[in-house]
Amino acid sequence: MTTFWNAERLFETVATPDAAIAFCKERGLIADAPDCRYCRHPLTWSVKTDHADGFSWRCTHRGCRKRSRNCSIRHGSWFSDSKMSLKKILKLTYYWAARATTSAAIRETSVHEGEQTSSKTVVDWFTFCREVCLRVVEERCSKGIGGPGMTVEIDESKFGRRKYNRGRLVEGKWVLGGICRETKEIFLIEVPKRDSATLIPLIKEYVAAGSTIISDCWKAYDCLSQENFTHLTVNHSLNFVDPTTGAHTQNIECQWWQIKRSLPSTHATSSTDGFGFRLAEYMWRRQNALVDHFDQILSDILLLYKPPKRF
Repeated sequence: MTTFWNAERLFETVATPDAAIAFCKERGLIADAPDCRYCRHPLTWSVKTDHADGFSWRCTHRGCRKRSRNCSIRHGSWFSDSKMSLKKILKLTYYWAARATTSAAIRETSVHEGEQTSSKTVVDWFTFCREVCLRVVEERCSKGIGGPGMTVEIDESKFGRRKYNRGRLVEGKWVLGGICRETKEIFLIEVPKRDSATLIPLIKEYVAAGSTIISDCWKAYDCLSQENFTHLTVNHSLNFVDPTTGAHTQNIECQWWQIKRSLPSTHATSSTDGFGFRLAEYMWRRQNALVDHFDQILSDILLLYKPPKRF
């Protein structure tokens, strides 16, 4: 049975700098007993008070031309280039996993760390977590959803704002999405246009060959039947479900509602707010709905930030 993390358990686990280091070593987030890249001998764990963590890796081999050099224990890790304590970074990572707001993360880390946490710091680390999500979902989607004997519903939706909260949408971004009925896997990809030249290559990339694809009657999809797919359509101006084939796109349409509810400020879409990262986070959380998100993000971090075995 999976044991889920909570704030109290994490705070107890990383209560001291030494405990935080031990936790990071156990999870592989920082290197444990690396070798010197010059002499290939094991580095020595050394007390170094002028380093952020109070320790460093040091080469003590007599024949090494770089003997006595010191290297941060954070080298090549998730914590590289940050002056914050390991404990604080772990807590910010936890608060992202727990869907805490920026203000809540500022309040909680400031109280327990004894120093004020800036909103920029929280936003930056939350963005780093979303970057990991993006890499993970890109890797999982690279194989394509669906396949022979499976049905994939596809659709596009515009994420944007209404001027004065009413009237037609005047700004925003188009997103192409798909969901496999059998596996419930999804893909979401921001698209600059909704023309055939843009959509068809993406569908071929994200939907496995041999799938049955169901869409509305948007003209850009007309050639799908020529691309190794079985293509069914439903005319939404006439029916929600095609009376002849039974085709519908209700599953993907339901996803749009859920996605838009999950985004901050209703539909965040500016070029600087990380819209693509938000979509990746939604897919990542959906894919990991049954596991502990903090535990999972620590595992997925190693896909991007696996510490080297040789410094």
